[in-house]
Amino acid sequence: MPRTFEDDPRFRVDPADASSAPDPLAGRQLRPMARTAGSSEAGQAWQQQLARLERLQRQIDDLEVLARQEREWRQRELQPLRQRRRELAVGLAQGLAERLHDKALSERQRQVARQRVCDLAAQMADEGDTAMRDLHDRHSPRSWQQRRREAAQDLRLRLEARLGEVLDLGEVPLSPELVWRVGLEKLRELREGRRGQRQARAQARQAGRAPAAAQDAAQAQAAEADQTLRQLYRQLASAWHPDREPDEQERQRKTVLMGQANAAYERRDLLSLLRLQELAVQDGMTGGGQTPADERLAAMTLLLRRQVAERERARAALQSELGLEFDLPLGQAAQPQTLAADRQAKQQALQRAVQALERDRDSLDSWADLKRWLNAPWAA
Repeated sequence: MPRTFEDDPRFRVDPADASSAPDPLAGRQLRPMARTAGSSEAGQAWQQQLARLERLQRQIDDLEVLARQEREWRQRELQPLRQRRRELAVGLAQGLAERLHDKALSERQRQVARQRVCDLAAQMADEGDTAMRDLHDRHSPRSWQQRRREAAQDLRLRLEARLGEVLDLGEVPLSPELVWRVGLEKLRELREGRRGQRQARAQARQAGRAPAAAQDAAQAQAAEADQTLRQLYRQLASAWHPDREPDEQERQRKTVLMGQANAAYERRDLLSLLRLQELAVQDGMTGGGQTPADERLAAMTLLLRRQVAERERARAALQSELGLEFDLPLGQAAQPQTLAADRQAKQQALQRAVQALERDRDSLDSWADLKRWLNAPWAA
Protein backbone atom coordinates (compact mmCIF):
# COMPACT_ATOMS: atom_id res chain seq x y z
CA MET A 1 0.00 0.00 0.00
CA PRO A 2 1.52 3.35 -0.96
CA ARG A 3 2.58 5.59 1.87
CA THR A 4 0.63 8.74 2.80
CA PHE A 5 1.42 11.57 0.38
CA GLU A 6 2.04 14.11 3.13
CA ASP A 7 4.81 11.89 4.52
CA ASP A 8 6.39 10.83 1.22
CA PRO A 9 9.77 12.62 0.86
CA ARG A 10 9.55 12.44 -2.95
CA PHE A 11 6.83 15.05 -2.88
CA ARG A 12 8.56 17.50 -0.56
CA VAL A 13 9.58 20.72 -2.29
CA ASP A 14 13.02 21.94 -1.28
CA PRO A 15 12.83 25.76 -0.90
CA ALA A 16 16.33 26.02 -2.38
CA ASP A 17 15.10 24.37 -5.56
CA ALA A 18 11.67 26.01 -5.71
CA SER A 19 12.72 28.82 -8.04
CA SER A 20 14.35 26.44 -10.53
CA ALA A 21 11.73 23.67 -10.43
CA PRO A 22 9.57 23.38 -13.55
CA ASP A 23 6.12 24.83 -13.07
CA PRO A 24 3.44 22.45 -14.38
CA LEU A 25 1.03 25.37 -14.78
CA ALA A 26 3.40 27.63 -16.72
CA GLY A 27 2.01 28.81 -20.04
CA ARG A 28 -1.47 27.45 -19.41
CA GLN A 29 -4.44 29.77 -19.26
CA LEU A 30 -6.47 28.00 -16.61
CA ARG A 31 -9.63 28.80 -14.81
CA PRO A 32 -9.51 27.28 -11.34
CA MET A 33 -13.03 25.98 -11.81
CA ALA A 34 -16.10 26.72 -13.85
CA ARG A 35 -17.34 30.15 -12.86
CA THR A 36 -19.99 29.63 -10.26
CA ALA A 37 -23.41 29.13 -11.68
CA GLY A 38 -26.27 31.41 -10.81
CA SER A 39 -26.16 34.81 -9.20
CA SER A 40 -26.47 33.73 -5.57
CA GLU A 41 -24.81 35.82 -2.91
CA ALA A 42 -22.33 33.02 -2.23
CA GLY A 43 -21.49 32.75 -5.93
CA GLN A 44 -20.95 36.48 -6.27
CA ALA A 45 -18.75 36.59 -3.16
CA TRP A 46 -16.67 33.69 -4.54
CA GLN A 47 -16.15 35.38 -7.90
CA GLN A 48 -15.25 38.68 -6.24
CA GLN A 49 -12.59 37.15 -4.01
CA LEU A 50 -11.27 34.99 -6.84
CA ALA A 51 -10.88 38.04 -9.08
CA ARG A 52 -9.07 39.93 -6.30
CA LEU A 53 -6.73 37.02 -5.68
CA GLU A 54 -5.92 36.56 -9.36
CA ARG A 55 -5.29 40.30 -9.72
CA LEU A 56 -2.96 40.34 -6.70
CA GLN A 57 -1.06 37.31 -7.97
CA ARG A 58 -0.61 38.98 -11.37
CA GLN A 59 0.70 42.08 -9.63
CA ILE A 60 3.21 40.02 -7.64
CA ASP A 61 4.29 38.14 -10.77
CA ASP A 62 4.64 41.45 -12.64
CA LEU A 63 6.75 42.88 -9.81
CA GLU A 64 9.09 39.89 -9.92
CA VAL A 65 9.47 40.25 -13.70
CA LEU A 66 9.99 43.99 -13.27
CA ALA A 67 12.70 43.37 -10.66
CA ARG A 68 14.62 41.07 -13.01
CA GLN A 69 14.37 43.58 -15.84
CA GLU A 70 15.39 46.44 -13.55
CA ARG A 71 18.49 44.57 -12.40
CA GLU A 72 19.48 43.99 -16.01
CA TRP A 73 18.83 47.62 -16.98
CA ARG A 74 20.79 49.00 -14.04
CA GLN A 75 23.66 46.63 -14.67
CA ARG A 76 23.78 47.69 -18.31
CA GLU A 77 23.16 51.43 -17.88
CA LEU A 78 24.56 52.33 -14.46
CA GLN A 79 27.40 49.92 -13.83
CA PRO A 80 29.69 51.32 -16.60
CA LEU A 81 29.16 54.83 -15.21
CA ARG A 82 29.90 53.64 -11.67
CA GLN A 83 33.08 51.95 -12.88
CA ARG A 84 34.18 55.07 -14.73
CA ARG A 85 33.44 57.25 -11.71
CA ARG A 86 35.44 54.90 -9.51
CA GLU A 87 38.46 54.92 -11.84
CA LEU A 88 38.42 58.71 -12.02
CA ALA A 89 37.98 59.12 -8.26
CA VAL A 90 40.84 56.75 -7.47
CA GLY A 91 43.11 58.43 -10.00
CA LEU A 92 42.24 61.91 -8.72
CA ALA A 93 42.76 60.94 -5.06
CA GLN A 94 46.13 59.38 -5.82
CA GLY A 95 47.21 62.32 -7.99
CA LEU A 96 46.27 64.88 -5.35
CA ALA A 97 47.99 62.84 -2.62
CA GLU A 98 51.24 62.94 -4.60
CA ARG A 99 51.10 66.76 -4.68
CA LEU A 100 50.20 67.37 -1.03
CA HIS A 101 53.75 68.12 0.13
CA ASP A 102 54.87 70.16 -2.86
CA LYS A 103 56.12 73.60 -1.88
CA ALA A 104 54.34 75.15 -4.85
CA LEU A 105 51.08 74.87 -2.87
CA SER A 106 50.13 77.20 -0.05
CA GLU A 107 49.07 75.80 3.31
CA ARG A 108 45.43 76.55 2.54
CA GLN A 109 45.68 74.83 -0.85
CA ARG A 110 47.22 71.77 0.80
CA GLN A 111 44.36 71.68 3.32
CA VAL A 112 41.80 71.82 0.51
CA ALA A 113 43.63 69.11 -1.45
CA ARG A 114 43.95 66.92 1.67
CA GLN A 115 40.24 67.21 2.39
CA ARG A 116 39.45 66.32 -1.21
CA VAL A 117 41.74 63.28 -0.99
CA CYS A 118 40.00 62.14 2.20
CA ASP A 119 36.50 62.62 0.76
CA LEU A 120 37.30 60.73 -2.43
CA ALA A 121 39.16 57.95 -0.59
CA ALA A 122 36.33 57.54 1.95
CA GLN A 123 33.78 57.23 -0.84
CA MET A 124 35.80 54.53 -2.56
CA ALA A 125 36.48 52.80 0.77
CA ASP A 126 32.71 52.68 1.34
CA GLU A 127 32.55 50.69 -1.90
CA GLY A 128 35.10 48.18 -0.63
CA ASP A 129 38.44 49.59 -1.82
CA THR A 130 40.91 48.80 0.97
CA ALA A 131 43.75 50.73 -0.69
CA MET A 132 41.59 53.86 -0.65
CA ARG A 133 40.76 53.21 3.01
CA ASP A 134 44.46 53.17 3.82
CA LEU A 135 44.98 56.36 1.78
CA HIS A 136 42.19 58.05 3.73
CA ASP A 137 43.62 57.03 7.10
CA ARG A 138 47.10 58.35 6.18
CA HIS A 139 45.78 61.84 5.54
CA SER A 140 42.77 62.19 7.84
CA PRO A 141 42.76 62.95 11.58
CA ARG A 142 39.81 60.53 11.84
CA SER A 143 40.04 56.97 10.61
CA TRP A 144 37.62 55.67 8.00
CA GLN A 145 36.06 53.42 10.65
CA GLN A 146 35.51 56.37 13.00
CA ARG A 147 33.97 58.36 10.17
CA ARG A 148 31.52 55.55 9.38
CA ARG A 149 30.61 55.01 13.03
CA GLU A 150 29.84 58.70 13.43
CA ALA A 151 27.73 58.70 10.25
CA ALA A 152 25.91 55.56 11.44
CA GLN A 153 25.24 57.04 14.86
CA ASP A 154 23.88 60.24 13.34
CA LEU A 155 21.60 58.22 11.03
CA ARG A 156 20.48 56.09 13.97
CA LEU A 157 19.45 59.12 16.02
CA ARG A 158 17.49 60.61 13.12
CA LEU A 159 15.68 57.33 12.37
CA GLU A 160 14.84 56.66 16.02
CA ALA A 161 13.43 60.18 16.35
CA ARG A 162 11.30 59.62 13.27
CA LEU A 163 10.11 56.12 14.23
CA GLY A 164 9.67 56.77 17.93
CA GLU A 165 11.40 53.44 18.57
CA VAL A 166 14.88 52.35 19.66
CA LEU A 167 16.62 50.33 16.95
CA ASP A 168 18.00 46.96 18.05
CA LEU A 169 21.32 46.73 16.19
CA GLY A 170 22.81 43.78 18.06
CA GLU A 171 26.51 43.39 18.71
CA VAL A 172 27.79 43.73 15.14
CA PRO A 173 29.94 46.74 14.15
CA LEU A 174 27.84 49.83 13.52
CA SER A 175 27.57 50.97 9.90
CA PRO A 176 25.23 53.30 7.98
CA GLU A 177 24.05 50.38 5.82
CA LEU A 178 23.14 48.31 8.90
CA VAL A 179 21.28 51.20 10.53
CA TRP A 180 19.36 51.93 7.33
CA ARG A 181 18.37 48.29 6.82
CA VAL A 182 17.25 47.80 10.43
CA GLY A 183 15.37 51.11 10.30
CA LEU A 184 13.43 50.06 7.22
CA GLU A 185 12.62 46.69 8.77
CA LYS A 186 11.37 48.41 11.92
CA LEU A 187 9.21 50.74 9.82
CA ARG A 188 7.67 47.73 8.05
CA GLU A 189 7.09 45.98 11.40
CA LEU A 190 5.37 49.03 12.82
CA ARG A 191 3.11 49.33 9.80
CA GLU A 192 2.24 45.62 9.88
CA GLY A 193 1.70 45.74 13.63
CA ARG A 194 -0.65 48.69 13.44
CA ARG A 195 -2.55 47.05 10.60
CA GLY A 196 -2.81 43.83 12.60
CA GLN A 197 -4.02 45.71 15.67
CA ARG A 198 -6.75 47.39 13.65
CA GLN A 199 -7.84 44.05 12.22
CA ALA A 200 -7.80 42.41 15.66
CA ARG A 201 -9.91 45.22 17.12
CA ALA A 202 -12.36 44.95 14.24
CA GLN A 203 -12.61 41.18 14.68
CA ALA A 204 -13.08 41.58 18.44
CA ARG A 205 -15.88 44.08 17.91
CA GLN A 206 -17.48 41.77 15.37
CA ALA A 207 -17.16 38.78 17.68
CA GLY A 208 -18.68 40.77 20.52
CA ARG A 209 -21.72 41.60 18.42
CA ALA A 210 -22.10 38.13 16.91
CA PRO A 211 -24.64 35.88 18.58
CA ALA A 212 -23.74 32.33 19.53
CA ALA A 213 -25.48 30.96 16.44
CA ALA A 214 -23.31 33.12 14.18
CA GLN A 215 -20.15 31.97 15.98
CA ASP A 216 -21.21 28.36 15.55
CA ALA A 217 -21.81 29.02 11.86
CA ALA A 218 -18.34 30.55 11.49
CA GLN A 219 -16.75 27.54 13.15
CA ALA A 220 -18.71 25.20 10.91
CA GLN A 221 -17.60 27.20 7.88
CA ALA A 222 -13.95 26.95 8.95
CA ALA A 223 -14.32 23.18 9.35
CA GLU A 224 -15.92 23.00 5.91
CA ALA A 225 -12.98 24.94 4.47
CA ASP A 226 -10.52 22.44 5.96
CA GLN A 227 -12.53 19.58 4.54
CA THR A 228 -12.59 21.23 1.11
CA LEU A 229 -8.80 21.50 1.05
CA ARG A 230 -8.41 17.91 2.16
CA GLN A 231 -10.87 16.65 -0.44
CA LEU A 232 -9.16 18.55 -3.27
CA TYR A 233 -5.79 17.26 -2.18
CA ARG A 234 -7.00 13.67 -2.03
CA GLN A 235 -8.49 13.93 -5.51
CA LEU A 236 -5.13 15.08 -6.86
CA ALA A 237 -3.31 12.34 -4.96
CA SER A 238 -5.59 9.74 -6.51
CA ALA A 239 -5.14 11.19 -10.00
CA TRP A 240 -1.36 11.60 -9.91
CA HIS A 241 0.00 8.72 -7.85
CA PRO A 242 3.33 8.11 -9.63
CA ASP A 243 3.66 4.54 -8.35
CA ARG A 244 0.71 3.55 -10.54
CA GLU A 245 2.29 4.96 -13.71
CA PRO A 246 4.27 2.47 -15.86
CA ASP A 247 5.79 5.09 -18.20
CA GLU A 248 9.01 6.52 -16.70
CA GLN A 249 8.68 10.01 -18.25
CA GLU A 250 5.05 10.32 -17.17
CA ARG A 251 5.96 9.03 -13.71
CA GLN A 252 8.51 11.82 -13.33
CA ARG A 253 5.93 14.37 -14.44
CA LYS A 254 3.40 13.11 -11.90
CA THR A 255 6.02 13.22 -9.16
CA VAL A 256 6.57 16.92 -9.93
CA LEU A 257 2.82 17.54 -9.97
CA MET A 258 2.35 15.81 -6.64
CA GLY A 259 5.17 17.90 -5.20
CA GLN A 260 3.31 21.01 -6.35
CA ALA A 261 0.08 19.73 -4.82
CA ASN A 262 1.81 18.92 -1.53
CA ALA A 263 3.34 22.39 -1.33
CA ALA A 264 -0.02 24.03 -2.10
CA TYR A 265 -1.78 21.91 0.51
CA GLU A 266 0.78 22.77 3.18
CA ARG A 267 0.33 26.48 2.37
CA ARG A 268 -3.47 26.05 2.40
CA ASP A 269 -3.33 27.54 -1.09
CA LEU A 270 -6.80 26.88 -2.45
CA LEU A 271 -6.23 28.68 -5.73
CA SER A 272 -3.20 26.56 -6.65
CA LEU A 273 -5.05 23.36 -5.75
CA LEU A 274 -7.97 24.39 -7.94
CA ARG A 275 -5.64 25.17 -10.83
CA LEU A 276 -3.99 21.80 -10.41
CA GLN A 277 -7.42 20.18 -10.27
CA GLU A 278 -8.38 21.72 -13.60
CA LEU A 279 -5.10 20.53 -15.07
CA ALA A 280 -6.06 17.01 -13.95
CA VAL A 281 -9.49 17.46 -15.56
CA GLN A 282 -7.91 18.60 -18.83
CA ASP A 283 -5.58 15.61 -18.75
CA GLY A 284 -8.57 13.32 -18.24
CA MET A 285 -7.29 12.17 -14.85
CA THR A 286 -10.45 13.12 -12.97
CA GLY A 287 -13.97 14.32 -13.63
CA GLY A 288 -14.96 17.96 -13.58
CA GLY A 289 -17.41 17.56 -10.73
CA GLN A 290 -20.50 19.59 -9.99
CA THR A 291 -20.81 23.25 -9.18
CA PRO A 292 -20.40 23.48 -5.38
CA ALA A 293 -23.40 24.27 -3.22
CA ASP A 294 -23.61 27.64 -1.54
CA GLU A 295 -22.39 26.20 1.78
CA ARG A 296 -19.24 24.84 0.15
CA LEU A 297 -18.75 28.07 -1.80
CA ALA A 298 -18.91 30.09 1.41
CA ALA A 299 -16.23 27.90 2.97
CA MET A 300 -14.03 28.17 -0.12
CA THR A 301 -14.55 31.95 -0.18
CA LEU A 302 -13.30 32.07 3.40
CA LEU A 303 -10.05 30.45 2.27
CA LEU A 304 -9.76 32.86 -0.64
CA ARG A 305 -10.19 35.84 1.69
CA ARG A 306 -7.29 34.57 3.77
CA GLN A 307 -5.19 34.14 0.64
CA VAL A 308 -6.09 37.65 -0.50
CA ALA A 309 -4.81 39.04 2.82
CA GLU A 310 -1.63 36.97 2.51
CA ARG A 311 -1.03 38.13 -1.08
CA GLU A 312 -1.56 41.75 -0.08
CA ARG A 313 1.10 41.35 2.62
CA ALA A 314 3.38 39.57 0.16
CA ARG A 315 2.99 42.37 -2.38
CA ALA A 316 3.75 45.04 0.22
CA ALA A 317 6.79 43.09 1.47
CA LEU A 318 8.11 42.63 -2.06
CA GLN A 319 7.71 46.33 -2.81
CA SER A 320 9.61 47.17 0.40
CA GLU A 321 12.40 44.73 -0.46
CA LEU A 322 12.73 46.15 -3.97
CA GLY A 323 12.70 49.68 -2.60
CA LEU A 324 15.63 48.73 -0.38
CA GLU A 325 17.45 46.84 -3.13
CA PHE A 326 17.20 49.71 -5.63
CA ASP A 327 17.70 52.41 -2.99
CA LEU A 328 14.42 54.18 -3.66
CA PRO A 329 13.52 57.23 -1.54
CA LEU A 330 11.91 56.29 1.76
CA GLY A 331 8.20 55.63 1.40
CA GLN A 332 8.29 55.26 -2.40
CA ALA A 333 6.78 52.02 -3.70
CA ALA A 334 8.52 49.94 -6.37
CA GLN A 335 6.47 50.47 -9.53
CA PRO A 336 7.49 50.71 -13.20
CA GLN A 337 7.21 54.50 -13.19
CA THR A 338 9.04 55.06 -9.89
CA LEU A 339 11.84 52.64 -10.78
CA ALA A 340 12.31 54.18 -14.23
CA ALA A 341 12.37 57.71 -12.78
CA ASP A 342 14.83 56.67 -10.07
CA ARG A 343 17.08 54.90 -12.57
CA GLN A 344 17.10 57.97 -14.83
CA ALA A 345 17.89 60.25 -11.87
CA LYS A 346 20.77 58.01 -10.78
CA GLN A 347 22.07 57.83 -14.35
CA GLN A 348 22.06 61.62 -14.68
CA ALA A 349 23.74 62.03 -11.28
CA LEU A 350 26.46 59.57 -12.28
CA GLN A 351 26.98 61.34 -15.59
CA ARG A 352 27.37 64.67 -13.79
CA ALA A 353 29.78 63.09 -11.30
CA VAL A 354 31.88 61.60 -14.13
CA GLN A 355 32.02 64.94 -15.95
CA ALA A 356 33.03 66.78 -12.77
CA LEU A 357 35.75 64.23 -11.99
CA GLU A 358 37.08 64.48 -15.53
CA ARG A 359 37.37 68.27 -15.17
CA ASP A 360 39.06 67.89 -11.79
CA ARG A 361 41.47 65.30 -13.17
CA ASP A 362 42.43 67.65 -16.01
CA SER A 363 43.38 70.24 -13.38
CA LEU A 364 46.27 67.99 -12.32
CA ASP A 365 48.01 68.51 -15.65
CA SER A 366 49.54 71.88 -14.68
CA TRP A 367 50.31 73.70 -11.44
CA ALA A 368 48.46 76.77 -12.65
CA ASP A 369 45.26 74.81 -13.28
CA LEU A 370 45.61 72.94 -10.00
CA LYS A 371 46.02 76.16 -8.01
CA ARG A 372 43.02 77.76 -9.72
CA TRP A 373 40.97 74.68 -8.92
CA LEU A 374 42.05 74.64 -5.24
CA ASN A 375 41.35 78.39 -4.97
CA ALA A 376 37.85 78.07 -6.47
CA PRO A 377 34.92 79.39 -4.41
CA TRP A 378 33.64 75.84 -3.76
CA ALA A 379 36.87 75.15 -1.83
CA ALA A 380 36.40 78.09 0.59
